[in-house]
Amino acid sequence: MKILLITQNYLPCIGGIEMQTRQTAQEYCKRGHDTSIAAMNFAAYRGHPRLSILHSSLMAPKFSDSKDGDIQIHSLSPKNTVEKLKLLPLALRILPTPTPKIYYSLHKFCFPAYKSLVGPRLAKLMECVDVVHSLAADYIAWTAEQEARKRHIPFVCTPFVHPNQWGDDPENVSFYKKCDAVIGLLTTDTGYLETLGVSPQKLHVISNAPDLPETVDGPGFRERHQFGNLPIVLYVGRMMPQKGAKAIVEAAPKIWEKVPDAQIVFIGPGSPDELAIFEGADKRLHYLGKVSAQEKGDALAACDIFCMPSLSEILPTVYLEAWCLGKPVIGGMAHGLPELVEGNNGGLCVEQTSDAVANALLLLLENQTLREKFGEGGRAAVEARHSNAVVVDKLLNLYSSLIKSNQSKKA
Repeated sequence: MKILLITQNYLPCIGGIEMQTRQTAQEYCKRGHDTSIAAMNFAAYRGHPRLSILHSSLMAPKFSDSKDGDIQIHSLSPKNTVEKLKLLPLALRILPTPTPKIYYSLHKFCFPAYKSLVGPRLAKLMECVDVVHSLAADYIAWTAEQEARKRHIPFVCTPFVHPNQWGDDPENVSFYKKCDAVIGLLTTDTGYLETLGVSPQKLHVISNAPDLPETVDGPGFRERHQFGNLPIVLYVGRMMPQKGAKAIVEAAPKIWEKVPDAQIVFIGPGSPDELAIFEGADKRLHYLGKVSAQEKGDALAACDIFCMPSLSEILPTVYLEAWCLGKPVIGGMAHGLPELVEGNNGGLCVEQTSDAVANALLLLLENQTLREKFGEGGRAAVEARHSNAVVVDKLLNLYSSLIKSNQSKKA
């Protein structure tokens, strides 16, 4: 099977979608499928927040095609000034818009400029392709779907919709209805897509999968950071407020009243403003910044509780990784997280307040039996529904079904 994956960003731009795309593509290659990835942006944005909307189009840094192991990586980023000029109308997107209706109208107006550059490139990449799968919505996915439809190639989309935040605007909803299949990571996810008008016949629940190093060394992590046998609460993620890092910092004094030796470890990037929460912090708070995949895996193996009470997630891969190592998870109340965490008996979901976070952490810090129960519940859920083998089997079966149906229509 020849598979083309579409994603807005790819490594070295690091995020959950990028890592999941890579892991899935690697497994396709191992199983003998010719797999390539097309992306627009390959670098994290460091500029003014107002301009970030252009980072995956007009302001995407130039990047060349490359290889990632057996995976062919195709860059869609503008290569020169002429190509950037093609995308110049997209600069209108930074204009303030007084109403959502005007914003969506402007967004739709700018799309042809994007398509004029990216469409021909994707058309060339789709020669002899059996299936196209977009792990993104918006411009790049709209363009890919139109080019795939012209060539009668089955088109799949995993949109990662965050309700009332992104991905559920009228233009994207119209796009989902045109896809041959739309993937939700959880039943909560597909249920929401159905309420938007996507046909239930097109909807499929296929999870993400954990991505851990082959071996992890919890004792080594404890020794390197001089934690000994002290209890460790771990947070891994960007330090943005919606993920809950600040709420954990604010909960810490309440935790230390009852568990004074608890160590709280934070891993992940953050802006200077976001990192201000660690200024003058108690020595029991440890900010390690961005670390290697190995160090992250070792930290997960070392911790007693994983805590990320996020307000903005669908299915955080790091929850699955914690469960693989038998760790209980304290999650947030983002759409779908209670289904994932409490529905799998893998931990607790709480409001993002210092009191709620502190109470949940104390409940688990003071109850080893409950920690073990939640850790084992999460591990069982990963083995049954979220392992890489299970996820890739479901994806390949979906592709094969769509290809077979497409061939029947042609006949």
